[in-house]
Amino acid sequence: MKKILPVLLLFIIYDSSYSQNAEQKTGTAGTYEVSPIFGALVFEDRSYDNSFMLGVRGLLHITKKYALEGEISFSPTSFRYNVQSEPQVKEDLNVFNLNCNFVYKHTLSPKVSSYGTAGVGFMSFLPESADSNSDLYFNFGGGLKFLFGEGYAFRIDIRQYAPSVDMRFFSPRSGNVIFSPDVSPKADVQKILQLNAGVSFTF
Repeated sequence: MKKILPVLLLFIIYDSSYSQNAEQKTGTAGTYEVSPIFGALVFEDRSYDNSFMLGVRGLLHITKKYALEGEISFSPTSFRYNVQSEPQVKEDLNVFNLNCNFVYKHTLSPKVSSYGTAGVGFMSFLPESADSNSDLYFNFGGGLKFLFGEGYAFRIDIRQYAPSVDMRFFSPRSGNVIFSPDVSPKADVQKILQLNAGVSFTF
């Protein structure tokens, strides 16, 4: 028993010191993170199929509390629509997401932190047979980060996306880029929920 106590004490001291060093590196101003992510997109409009998503996020720590984040992600899905009196048609659709967010961080413990996010970006919808379209989307959400090594963490996130205005790509038929309220076919989506998880690497 006498031999076990010193070993246990050394382990507690080492673990505490390691956690503090790892935490300092993870949230230090001027450091940045790269996070491969995977998850799901959940569409409010049920004519769109829910789908998995893959992407990557980059984070720049400005201070201990604030950071800037960018994301690019991809999701293959499909949607259904009616063509006059014909049966309902189903078509494949690729969704690309590019956004920039402001992040507020809060430390819960040496190994666990929470954060809230808010930002804006574009979602591009590329159907097989129709014109491609991009929408300006605002998003907000948050998540938890679990530190499991120096510079490494597991993260889980939830984001809510809501469209603002519609931007149609330039085409020879229209001759110009058109900004308008949400009148595109996907305006019926209104909201898209993103659930994801990933691993963060701090540099």
